[in-house]
Amino acid sequence: MSSENKFTIGEAIGFGWETVKKNLWFWIGISVIYLVLTSLNVSFKQDSVNYQVSSIISGIFGIILSIGLVKISLKFIDGKKAEYKDLFTSYRLFWKMLGAQILIGLIVFAGFLLLIVPGIIWSIKYQFAPNFIVDKDMKIMEAMKASAVATEGIKWQLFVLSLAFAGIMILGMIALGIGILVAFPIIWIADCFVYRKLSKSNNKTEKVETEAAPAE
Repeated sequence: MSSENKFTIGEAIGFGWETVKKNLWFWIGISVIYLVLTSLNVSFKQDSVNYQVSSIISGIFGIILSIGLVKISLKFIDGKKAEYKDLFTSYRLFWKMLGAQILIGLIVFAGFLLLIVPGIIWSIKYQFAPNFIVDKDMKIMEAMKASAVATEGIKWQLFVLSLAFAGIMILGMIALGIGILVAFPIIWIADCFVYRKLSKSNNKTEKVETEAAPAE
């Protein structure tokens, strides 16, 4: 792993915590919006039509919000002002994000069928593809290639980071469940912090981005 693209787990989570702490009510609001819009089916029986319809609607909101969360997190990381409306302004990327999630999901599923370990490796390998789609407006395959390059040589470190994220979620749920309103944004920001650091410091990633850019 190049010394240029190293990151520390403490640095990433620390940045997430400080960012949330300084903008606490904004991020709690974001978490509430996310939880409400992605949990529309909780009040219906699982075998009902209403449950099926609300699940589809929640899934659509989930994809749109995932786009917005990356956009807002990157704005904070880049020192820019973010607003609630940023959650929904990049909806045009919906189909691209849906396609990426389906393709990556199928690859990871196939990996888990191959004795689990390949699934874990491939999930880490392509974990930043959605970020590249939102941040650089890349095509699906270009974003997956850029993610593969960005995570090269640091998959173990990223795996440990994911375990740290799981620990944060557990602590959030222990805190009467209310803690997840803070745990969620810490994870969102920390993940994008790592993405930004890797995408900026990796020369190979910059080459992929250049190749992906449309000709003038």
